[in-house]
Amino acid sequence: MTKNEISVKDLVALFGGELYGNDALRINGFKDVLNGSKSSASFFTSGRLNNDVNKCKSSLLIVSPSLQDLEKLIKVRDTQEFATLVHSNPKLVFAKCSLLLTTICQTEENNIHPKATIHSSVILGKGVKIGPNVVIEKESIIGSKTEISAGTFIGNGVKIGSDCVIHPNVTINKDVVVGDYSIINSGSVIGGGGFGFSQDSKKVWHKIPQCGGVVISENVEIGANTTIDSGTFNPTMIGKGVKIDNLVHIAHNVTVCENTIIAGCVGIAGSAHIGEACQIGGAAGILDHVKIPDNSIIGPMTLVMSSIKTSGSYVGVYPMQEKMRWKKSAVFLKNLGCKNNEQRHP
Repeated sequence: MTKNEISVKDLVALFGGELYGNDALRINGFKDVLNGSKSSASFFTSGRLNNDVNKCKSSLLIVSPSLQDLEKLIKVRDTQEFATLVHSNPKLVFAKCSLLLTTICQTEENNIHPKATIHSSVILGKGVKIGPNVVIEKESIIGSKTEISAGTFIGNGVKIGSDCVIHPNVTINKDVVVGDYSIINSGSVIGGGGFGFSQDSKKVWHKIPQCGGVVISENVEIGANTTIDSGTFNPTMIGKGVKIDNLVHIAHNVTVCENTIIAGCVGIAGSAHIGEACQIGGAAGILDHVKIPDNSIIGPMTLVMSSIKTSGSYVGVYPMQEKMRWKKSAVFLKNLGCKNNEQRHP
């Protein structure tokens, strides 16, 4: 069962802002401003008014106080018996309210599918839900109101907190810790063997065991088909509130500090350290042992080859151009700094 409806008045009480118009209206979901309808809410973040916003038919419209002609918009919507919420962060209201509207109301009774395989030593909290073909090995602990979906494997000694959601076909290997309110999406592998090898005099590679595990703090979300490798001696660390997109690889001994967000297809090599509240753009690459300070922004497809000393916004991608212009630019850049018109060659 879901809490699938909320009054505008209650929404404002929860999330703040200045409300204008009919506070008795009720909403059951969000739609974009073009497709708004009765009982829906929409949000608009731009400060520039356009026709799409003027035509919005949602019962509730959430806008920024910097919106042009705000008073005119409020008056028009008031005559249509709609409500308008003025909030400093409309997108944040959307995120929090959407989560509220889709929250599952759990009971304290466990719901274990008969085809799940759970070792007798496993400890289950109240209200746990476990789907078919889930395997949970010995001495693992599953917190209250956590949901583990079909086909997931949980290894020995894993500790998963309360109110977590583990989607289908996730692999969580031994000695991994997952904090409360965390979400792991389908196909992810947590605590896999790190990519560590040592080469002998005959150029043969020998695997180095990675036994440190992974510690994921509370309120973390991990996207689909993301891999986080086990540390060598100490755990790979994912901080509180970190958000990781799909198809991200985080190698052994990496530390990602709290409230950092990482977009899809990023690769982070072993022992790198990512500070707090960083933003890592899609397909960026971060080399081993690199340190990135708090509040840094790394642009998409940027290769970080050495540590960054000062927080800031960093981009290392040459912008797209028409093919022949790009070739000319590449030649120009390659020849920068050459003496006596001597051309550089690859």
